[in-house]
Amino acid sequence: MLTDADKEKTVDLITPVYNSDEYADKIKAYRKKHGMTQAELAQMIGVKQFTLRSWEQKQVKPPYHIWRLYKDLFEDAN
Repeated sequence: MLTDADKEKTVDLITPVYNSDEYADKIKAYRKKHGMTQAELAQMIGVKQFTLRSWEQKQVKPPYHIWRLYKDLFEDAN
């Protein structure tokens, strides 16, 4: 016997989430691997150094559109 809840269609919400604080380690690893300063990497991706530093220190997560643009780049760092 089906209940009303069983009859309802459900949709899985897939949100663009990156693993907890992994983003910070990936950004820093990329920067170190290529011998870049925070200022150089920030300029390369079009953000301020303060912003990049806050990402690396896990104070703020990068906006999804930034992470999406550079995800493959940062994935290659490890």
